Amino acid sequence: MSSFKEQEQFITLAKSKFNSKELDWILAKTAIISNIETCKKFNMLFSLTSRFIGSETITWSPDELEQLEIIYPGFSKTPWSKQDLARILLMLALDISINKTIIEAFFEIAEMKEQVVLYRGLYFLENASDFSAQVAEGIRTNMVNVFDAIASGNPFALQYLDEEAWNQLVLKSFFMDRPLYNVQNIDLGKNEHLANMLQDYVKERWAAGRQVSLEIWRMVAGYLRDDIKQLISERSFDGLEKEVIEQILQQDNPNLNSEYWDRIGKN
Repeated sequence: MSSFKEQEQFITLAKSKFNSKELDWILAKTAIISNIETCKKFNMLFSLTSRFIGSETITWSPDELEQLEIIYPGFSKTPWSKQDLARILLMLALDISINKTIIEAFFEIAEMKEQVVLYRGLYFLENASDFSAQVAEGIRTNMVNVFDAIASGNPFALQYLDEEAWNQLVLKSFFMDRPLYNVQNIDLGKNEHLANMLQDYVKERWAAGRQVSLEIWRMVAGYLRDDIKQLISERSFDGLEKEVIEQILQQDNPNLNSEYWDRIGKN
């Protein structure tokens, strides 16, 4: 949830990235949406944004990124276009008393690119927690871009989803072959239930003669079961996989920090 002050900071930073013609359009349309009597034009204006706002990716200064990371942890992990910013400004213009009703209804008809922005923008809302059920449902998607909008560089999941939904997000990351190191606050989301689910998954994969992502061990380290240790002792490993297995077998290994696991994920 962004505070009013943080929202104002974001709005100021976002507005500075538009030319005068684009900014005039945004100001006019946010005024319409902020009015309770005309707020139902949100869907139409959200979709029309691509006709009036440029699609180029925004370049941020180091100072701007520092501010944005405070407002939205993980912001710098993914690129943001001018259209993304404009649409989020439209979301922020909705009155908090009706934004849930309007945005959730729009999710039902929004195109893929529109869903991406909606999921990325929810954390900016003052009542972001009201959308936890919508995000939990979104995890079920098979559209990679939509899933990444929820998982990659988005602080919403860990902060507002319950443990079950969070664990499903991590599991789905492996099923969809998505990089785990990009999931915001991934190490803070470790839990024993998730570790057990992943170890069962490892057993199934190995029994079928298949490999597993090395990033799985990031969430298992510290919860390694005896049956998995036994399976490990019966297998041979080489290269980076051998390194990771040797590391996780060590009790309370100080080397297993976020920097180590990010390197593994990027490889």
